[in-house]
Amino acid sequence: METLLRKDYIYDHLRAESRDKLFEIMGGRLEKEGITKNSYVAALKEREEKYPTGLHTDGLLIAMPHTDSAHVNEACISIARLENPIPFHEMGNKKNTLDVEMVFMLALKDPEAHLKILQKIIGMFSDREVLKKLREAETAKKIYQVVYEAADL
Repeated sequence: METLLRKDYIYDHLRAESRDKLFEIMGGRLEKEGITKNSYVAALKEREEKYPTGLHTDGLLIAMPHTDSAHVNEACISIARLENPIPFHEMGNKKNTLDVEMVFMLALKDPEAHLKILQKIIGMFSDREVLKKLREAETAKKIYQVVYEAADL
């Protein structure tokens, strides 16, 4: 099975001026390195407009941008702790905007595994202790460790 969580795609204190710029930085690297197809960033932007992914968890504002598996060559989860919060519309409530602090960008290849992986990640977000550890994690290595242990990815 492919390794979903990779240390090379975890960013601490990532700077981006906007959601689109964030997608270009994170998703652009996935495209450049062949993890995703060249259509990935455009598909992320389009999907995020229609189906927002901002999540208001207990203690950390998170977004989980993702798109159809047709834009993915190899499964990967890229994570970024943002230097400054970026506005995302809330999942299930487009009218509400959240100042997101951490982004879990999903590039998932297997449509059947997609739901299972989303459930693992969302389950992790319901654990206050995990959210506290994510908030306190100051390095990419620590973020990786917290997510790896909590979500079993």
